[in-house]
This record gives sequence, structure tokens and C-alpha cells, in this order.
Amino acid sequence: MSQLIHWAILGPGKIAEKFASAFSQVPEAKLYAVASRDEQRGKVFAEKFNIPKVYTSYEQMLADPLIDIVYIATPHTFHHEQTLLCLKNKKAVVCEKPLTLSTKQTTELVAASRANNTFLMEGMWTRFFPATLKTLELIQHDTIGEIKFIRADFGFAAPHDPDHRVLNLKLGGGAQLDVGVYPMFLALLIGGTPKTIQACSKLAITGADETTAAQLYFENGAIAHILSSIVADTPKQAEIFGSKGSIILQTPWHKSQEITLRKNSGKEEIFKFPFEGVGFHYELRHATECLQRGLKESEIMPLSLSIQMAKVADEILQQAGVFYPTAI
Repeated sequence: MSQLIHWAILGPGKIAEKFASAFSQVPEAKLYAVASRDEQRGKVFAEKFNIPKVYTSYEQMLADPLIDIVYIATPHTFHHEQTLLCLKNKKAVVCEKPLTLSTKQTTELVAASRANNTFLMEGMWTRFFPATLKTLELIQHDTIGEIKFIRADFGFAAPHDPDHRVLNLKLGGGAQLDVGVYPMFLALLIGGTPKTIQACSKLAITGADETTAAQLYFENGAIAHILSSIVADTPKQAEIFGSKGSIILQTPWHKSQEITLRKNSGKEEIFKFPFEGVGFHYELRHATECLQRGLKESEIMPLSLSIQMAKVADEILQQAGVFYPTAI
């Protein structure tokens, strides 16, 4: 019988609810505790998901010897501090994307993970979907030939409130960090490290980027065009074009249930990957298995990729003129 892994959630918000709902699909993972500075909010969350332990102090939660791993679901600006606290207390961490606000913060967390010999993974749930895995398999098998162009977008129309999380710089607001991380991730996953980046943004009155577009140029000649927005609802589709054909991840591509393979010959093949629930169970199962195997980082969502993502995001945001006061 596989070892039962006890999870805790730090920050019972909307994304945490989606993550908590996945435990019913992963029997080897138990949602054991929740931590919230708002005691009533924590109790309501615990009752909804039948969580045995509720903590109002992060330090008290991290002192609980039964907790194996913590899922951090707070706003971006708190990720660095809270993840570091967990790692120093020898608690494994899955931190919701983006891992931090900067390369400096990300490298500090990676160093802390290794110094404390403790598992750390950025919660990029898109990486674990069957559609993503199949896309990589097709590319690796040379099904569409040499990659020439990647195009992906993610945009939605958020409430136009300067104090709202997505527009507030103090909470890590802005399109690139909130949803631009998705198309950027896909471009880097497939293309590798870009040699040149060109980016432009439309900024809100708060200084956060409302819409950001970037072109990434890779050593092999491939180009990626990525777009993100918090003021416009975009198709949320991704396409990868190669010398022999193309792959389309059907909308919404970041949690796609269907991909289309089109060869230059005109032949088309559709791969379907239906799933129940939101889809967080893929990420939950993977992280649980990593702990069961005694790993200190994921083999398919390694910390090197998180550092690469942070570096590219830094460059895009610098060109956009976006500065986060808590990023240093």
C-alpha cells in the first residue's frame, strides 16, 4: 500500500478551493490541515472540505509533525516569505504559480530547498494535464518536425477595480504574472531558453500591466508569440507549428481536453482527454508521488524551469515598465 501523504493548505481562497476539491480523486493524498489568519474563514473552509485541523498561526501549523507538504495559495506577493518559512521548517511545498515576483526571490527559494533538503515545486498545473503530456510526446517523436512557431494567449476581463488583486501592484497584480505565466510557460517548455525577447504592454493607472504581448526568439530559429490580458477575454488557444505539421491545444488550452494534430499532407488526428472535476488532481497526484518516492524536486516541473520562467518574466516586465515594490 502506498504511503499516505498529509497535506496542508496555506491560504483558503478561491484557488485553494479548486485544489481542495481534487483530493477526492487522489486517495493517497489526505487534506489534513488548513491555515488562515482569519479564524472564521479557516473554519468555514475546513467544514466545507472535511479538514481535521485548522490553524490561525502558520508557525503552529508548521510545527505539526503529521504535515508532510504545504500547498501555498495566497496572492503572489506572499509566496516568497511563506514558502521560505515552510522550507526552513522542513515542510515540502507546492506553491501556486508564479512561484515569486522575481528571479532573485526564486533563486533564494531554490537555494533554501536544497539547503534544507526539502521538496519544492511551482504549482504550474498545466504541466501535468494529459493534453500537455501528449503534445510533448508528439513533438519529441518528430511528428510535426522542427518547431518553427508557437502561439498562445490567455486573457480575461477582470473587474476594473484598482484595489482588486489583479490590478494591485502590492498584491502582485498585472496580466503577465497572473495569466501571462501560462503562455510563457508553454513557449519555454517547448522552445527552451530564448536568446532574444521583445515585449510591450499597456499599463493601468496602478502601474500594473493590463495587456502584455511578447515575442521570444530561440537559438534554433523558432519564434513564440505570447499574449496576456486582464481587460480582454481572448480565445485561450495554443498552436505549435513545425516543418511537418502543427498541434492545436483546444480552448481553454491551459487545461485542454482535446488536441488536434494536423500534418502538412492534410491528414488530421484528434486526441481527447476528458476528465472530471477542475483538473488539479493531476498536479496533486504528481506531487504526492514525488514525496512517496523521496524526491526533492519534480522531474518534469524542475526548479531549473521555474528559474528560467522567472528570468524571462523579469525581462518582459522590465521592458513593460512594471515594477513590484515587494519583489526585491
